[in-house]
Amino acid sequence: WASVFTALAIMCNRRSPLHRDTLSRAQWFDVMTSVGNNLLVRMQMPNIGIEITYNSGVMAGASGRIVRHGMDEVNGDRVGWVWYMRDDIHQFVDVP
Repeated sequence: WASVFTALAIMCNRRSPLHRDTLSRAQWFDVMTSVGNNLLVRMQMPNIGIEITYNSGVMAGASGRIVRHGMDEVNGDRVGWVWYMRDDIHQFVDVP
């Protein structure tokens, strides 16, 4: 299907250390979704002082370039879907 996002990452049962998405632009938002039977998973966004419960069904949106973000280890089965845009793809296809 058509999407405004140029990339999709799917992660299964893994921790995501705190990071920023340097290949994105500051004004673009990432959409992060958690699905599974995991409990008490936390997503941290320390540079803006936010920590959320990131259990199944939770969606979070943030500028991955500006906001450091990461997620705890998983107890149980979990799939993380992350939709995001990469500036180099836009440059390649000549989209401003």
